[in-house]
Amino acid sequence: MKSFTLSLILLAVPFSYAAEDKLEVRFLAERIPADLGQVVLAAEEAHSEPFDLPMNNISAPQSPPGRLFSVWSEDHGKSLATIKLPEEGDSFIVLMITLPEKVGYNPVVMPYRNPKFNPGDIYFYNLADKPVLGYVGTIKFIINAGNSQIVTPKGAREARFYDVGLGVREEDGDKLLATTRWPETENIRYYVFFFIDPKTKLITFRGVDEYVAPEISTP
Repeated sequence: MKSFTLSLILLAVPFSYAAEDKLEVRFLAERIPADLGQVVLAAEEAHSEPFDLPMNNISAPQSPPGRLFSVWSEDHGKSLATIKLPEEGDSFIVLMITLPEKVGYNPVVMPYRNPKFNPGDIYFYNLADKPVLGYVGTIKFIINAGNSQIVTPKGAREARFYDVGLGVREEDGDKLLATTRWPETENIRYYVFFFIDPKTKLITFRGVDEYVAPEISTP
């Protein structure tokens, strides 16, 4: 297990938590350092197999060693985040949000079967230092720095797409980031992150889509 094993003195044993063996967690990282390498989920002497933390898609379900565990960098032997899952539910998505000026993540835990986040919805997360705003079809939104919001689009055109506009609220007025079209979908939900580009120092955004089965919104 490379430096991870040396750092934690973990034993290569299978998980032994019968009461929690149905737990599953999917991951999505807002950004990933170039040298991160693979990660493992660890708690005391139990740990998962290494896997790649994804940035452009939701990960396959991972089995955590309980409801309280850490995400560790296998190559660097350090903790990236400590995650505490809610007592209710057994399937979750964890958004790994970059910590400013630090190595690691702030985890945002969401239920996988979430009646508030259905296929067709968009989960916006504003990691920038200014409010962002926009519209999707006929629905308008504004999200302050450090906040998130789930938007259910309305007002699709006959060709089954939404007119979309995204912008940022500056001191001297609102500035446009982009205008585009997003498709009206039945089995896809979306994650859109606003953040400050480390090279240009300007606010930008990126989106990730997730295919979900039709019954996902059922509690």
